[in-house]
Amino acid sequence: MCGLVGGKPTYGGSSRYGMIAFASSLDTPGPFARNVLDAALLHESFSGHDTHDSTSIDAPVPPVVDAARLGDVDGLRVGVVKELDSDGFQSGVRQRFHETLELLESLGAKVVELSCPSFDAALSAYYLIAPSECSSNLARFDAMRYGLRVGDDGTRSAEEVMSLTRAQGFGPEVKRRIMLGTYALSSGYYDAYYGSAQQVRTLIKRDFDAAFENVDVLVSPTTPTTAFPIGERAEDPMAMYLADLCTIPSNLAGNASLSVPCGLAPEDGLPVGFQVMAPPLADDRTYRVAAAVERALTERDGALLASSPYAVTR
Repeated sequence: MCGLVGGKPTYGGSSRYGMIAFASSLDTPGPFARNVLDAALLHESFSGHDTHDSTSIDAPVPPVVDAARLGDVDGLRVGVVKELDSDGFQSGVRQRFHETLELLESLGAKVVELSCPSFDAALSAYYLIAPSECSSNLARFDAMRYGLRVGDDGTRSAEEVMSLTRAQGFGPEVKRRIMLGTYALSSGYYDAYYGSAQQVRTLIKRDFDAAFENVDVLVSPTTPTTAFPIGERAEDPMAMYLADLCTIPSNLAGNASLSVPCGLAPEDGLPVGFQVMAPPLADDRTYRVAAAVERALTERDGALLASSPYAVTR
C-alpha cells in the first residue's frame, strides 16, 4: 500500500525473541525495504534458529539473497488464486495485477488459475484467532509487574490501578481486539468461535498443500484497494479489516509470502502490491519472483515506480 517491498518469512523462520507478543501462533518478524535485494539481505540477517524462541525452526535459512540476485522465473509454475482476484477489487489494482501476470508469462513462467475455496473464510477465522491470542498475551500488561502504571497514588485499589492503566495504555483498536478475544474465549463460546476458527485454519492449510502440489508459488494482489486516507476507516473496523483479505491466508498457514510494488493504480496514482506466496521454508521462491517483477518493470518503464510519491531515487 505504500510502495515498499515487504516480506513475511515462514512461521518460525525468524525469531520473535525480544518482541511484544500479539498473537503467538501468527507473529512473524519480517523485513520492509525499498527493493527486493535489500529485503532479502535484511531477511537473511535476522533469520535462523534461536534457542530463546520455542517456535524457532532448526533449519538452514533459505537462500533468499541468491534468489533476489537471480530473479529468474523461466519454467516456474505460478498459480493465481481465484478467490483473491474478484470483481470486488479496485479496478486499478486488478489491472496492474494482470499486467504483472502477463509480464511473468513473457519471462517464461507458466501461469495457471486455481481455486482455494477455504480462503473465503480466512478473514473471519483470523479475526477470531488473532484477538483471542491477543487477549491472552496482553493480559500481562496489568501495571503490577512492569510497564506503564496509572493512578497509583496510594488511594486506589490494585483493581482500579489495573483498569486505569489498561484504559490509558491501549489504543481503541487494541481494546477492540482484546474484547473480541475475551468474548471468543469465554465459557460457552470457545468451541463455537475460537475452536471453529482453528478448524477453518486447518482447511486453509490443506488448500495451500493441494495448490503447491501443482504450482511452485501462488500470487494475488496484496490488498483489494490502494491506500485509504488516514482515519477514513477508523469508525468502520470491518472496512479496515478487509484490507487484510489477501495477506491473511499465508499468515494463518505459516507460509512464506512477500509483496512487491507492481505499479500505480491509474485512477488515483497510488501504489499497487503484487503478493507472492510459497510453501514453508521456500521463502527464496518469493524473492525469486519478486526480483523478476521488479527488474522487468524497471527495464520496461523505469519511471513507473520512480513516479510514486513514496519512492526515493537512488
